[in-house]
Amino acid sequence: MHSLSFDIETEEFLRIEKVLLFSGAVSVTQTLGNCDVFDEPSLSEIAKWSTCRIIALFNTRSESDFALSQVSETFQVGTLKQDELSDTDWSKSWKEEWLPQTFAETLCICPSWCRPPDNSLHIVIIDPGQAFGTGSHETTSLCLTWLGQNLSLLDDACVIDYGSGSGILGISAIRLGARHVTGVELDKDAIVVSRDNAIVNGVQEKIAFVEKIAPEVENAADILVANILFKPILELEPIFHRLLKCDGVLLLSGILASQVDRVVRAYSERFSIELLQTDGDWALLRATRL
Repeated sequence: MHSLSFDIETEEFLRIEKVLLFSGAVSVTQTLGNCDVFDEPSLSEIAKWSTCRIIALFNTRSESDFALSQVSETFQVGTLKQDELSDTDWSKSWKEEWLPQTFAETLCICPSWCRPPDNSLHIVIIDPGQAFGTGSHETTSLCLTWLGQNLSLLDDACVIDYGSGSGILGISAIRLGARHVTGVELDKDAIVVSRDNAIVNGVQEKIAFVEKIAPEVENAADILVANILFKPILELEPIFHRLLKCDGVLLLSGILASQVDRVVRAYSERFSIELLQTDGDWALLRATRL
């Protein structure tokens, strides 16, 4: 395992992260002062610091060298450093950062190398990887908490997880009583990851991951969860309305609190919509199809 580390302006993080992942990075860590943010940094955390340190990990030296050339050509960076890590160092540093997380008291998201708490009634095994969704980010956490608090709605429900990423929300819905889940994801690599996660959790017969839902499918879902981004949420209102049954529940996440009013306006004609909860800068909305 090989590491590449350097200092950058914090506002460049999202751009440079894409370059590093494209170059083959298996992990990108952003160090903010004395606080490390892994996997899914929130905007509020990024904004607190004008500069930050990036540590990217690669399987091979050639990938690290390629990333170094791409970063040097495109960005102004400081204190560049390359290191070779032993397998033991890599395994320990990676795994120590990920512990079981509990939502709504009984739903546990647990890495495969950890033992879940004894009081966990519903356990989902998810290892950090290439697809969004480990439970650590506020948007995912808000959705998981809602799912864990609404077992009666999930019981025997047909669920659509729109923007399924790692499959964490759909797999959790099955664990919590849903009859079937369809995960919709544009990223083909994420679909591979989510299918593997379904197999690990033994729910592959109850969940399907697809790139798109057939246009003729209507009134299919009792619950639709969309943990995506603000602009797609605005654009997808007609599709969400088509996919949900009458009185079906729509859960919207990935929205900043400052964007809530615009989402409410976009959905208010054909949905009864309300702000359920906020966590830091992020908001969770629930809508019911009219």
